[in-house]
Amino acid sequence: MRHTMIRPITACVVVLLVGGAGLLCSEEDPLQRGLEAYESGNYAEALADWRPLAEGGTTEAQYYLGVMYAHGEGVEQDHEIAVNWYRRAASFGHVKAQYNLGIALLQGAGIEKDPAEAGKWLEKSAKQGWAPAEFSYGLLMLRGLGVEKDEQGAAAWMLKAAENGHPDAQFALGMMYIEGLGVEKDATESVRWLRAAAEQTHLEAIYQLGTMNPARGLDADSPEALVKIRAAAELGYPKAQYDLGAAYASGSAGLDKDEAQAAVWFEKAAEQGMARAQFDLGYLYDQGLGVVQDFDEAVSWYRKAANEGFPQAQYQLGLFLAGGRGGIDRDPFRAAELFEAAAEQGLAEAQYGLGFAYDGGSGVDQDYAEAMGWYAKAAEQSHRDAMFAIGNLWSNGYGVPEDKTEAAKWYCRAAKLGHEYARQMLDEVGDLDAFCDAMSGAKEALAP
Repeated sequence: MRHTMIRPITACVVVLLVGGAGLLCSEEDPLQRGLEAYESGNYAEALADWRPLAEGGTTEAQYYLGVMYAHGEGVEQDHEIAVNWYRRAASFGHVKAQYNLGIALLQGAGIEKDPAEAGKWLEKSAKQGWAPAEFSYGLLMLRGLGVEKDEQGAAAWMLKAAENGHPDAQFALGMMYIEGLGVEKDATESVRWLRAAAEQTHLEAIYQLGTMNPARGLDADSPEALVKIRAAAELGYPKAQYDLGAAYASGSAGLDKDEAQAAVWFEKAAEQGMARAQFDLGYLYDQGLGVVQDFDEAVSWYRKAANEGFPQAQYQLGLFLAGGRGGIDRDPFRAAELFEAAAEQGLAEAQYGLGFAYDGGSGVDQDYAEAMGWYAKAAEQSHRDAMFAIGNLWSNGYGVPEDKTEAAKWYCRAAKLGHEYARQMLDEVGDLDAFCDAMSGAKEALAP
């Protein structure tokens, strides 16, 4: 984002006169002329006007040169040179240069990251009343980054910035009143500051107002809530776009179920990189819900979400690659990698899928012990297919000693969750419930 420069009130400069100081106003003031050139996009002319002033010690010109180098405007982008100019101006008290230097130190842009040093410069700028610095310094205090953690101090700085009209500070202060961070919980104050931010089109504030629950001052199911979520969605806030799509998909929040509208809003959020929306949009294409079924589109969106580490997308993409669904080229090796990535995030379906891959040697070397381990993790989450698979390993003696009794215990657990094949394996026992209760009792009696 291009840095906004504040136009001087006049094109006047202070000069020393005999007997005191005075103002000399001139249309030829190079600082003002450079600013007008800069704002019209004539960076070369701005640079020609500002560089001599900056080299002569004019802090405003030094700051402007820093901005130009930081953004590559009229010069090759060079954050290191930008930092040098910011530092020269900051050392003489230039409020915005102090702020920009602090941010550069936080980000490591043109200089080694140093949160503690960043805090010093942001504090200097904040103490001069520059709202972005007040907000940033408050954020450092809230997180304890480079400065001592102090929630009350953070709230005080957020209040200063919020009162100075900084929308991010207004939003942050509203959230602090919700959570009771540095202030007493106060739904009224929370709504007050969130609304102040929302009035400045702060999308997250608009969204938050729409999702607050009654304990936080607003009914999440009220017409006002839906209006605010829709407003944030229409202004491009991806979380709101996703929530609106989810409401259409489920027919909730007072909306009729409309999967076509769900697809529209999921796509808007997905195009902004929201992994959950990418997955859900992929699922709609996968199942042909609200859109024409298109496996290529489904795989494309699953892949985007999987690349963001979204476990459900990793699993679904793995299924496509493992089985070659929809004419997609089979790749069992990549499928196993995707199952593992999702399994390690705790997704039961992926844990079962990875166990199945090890069980059959699909994309990995066959390894019954690994299969048992992954099946067990899925079974802990009540995954009935995994329970049935464990029963099969015990029944056939794959990787463990053959044990029909242990197999029956696992078949019982799967059957109780409605696994039809597990029920078939136990057809000969008669009263299934009585048999499984007895097996469960035997297991408990043997437990240490």
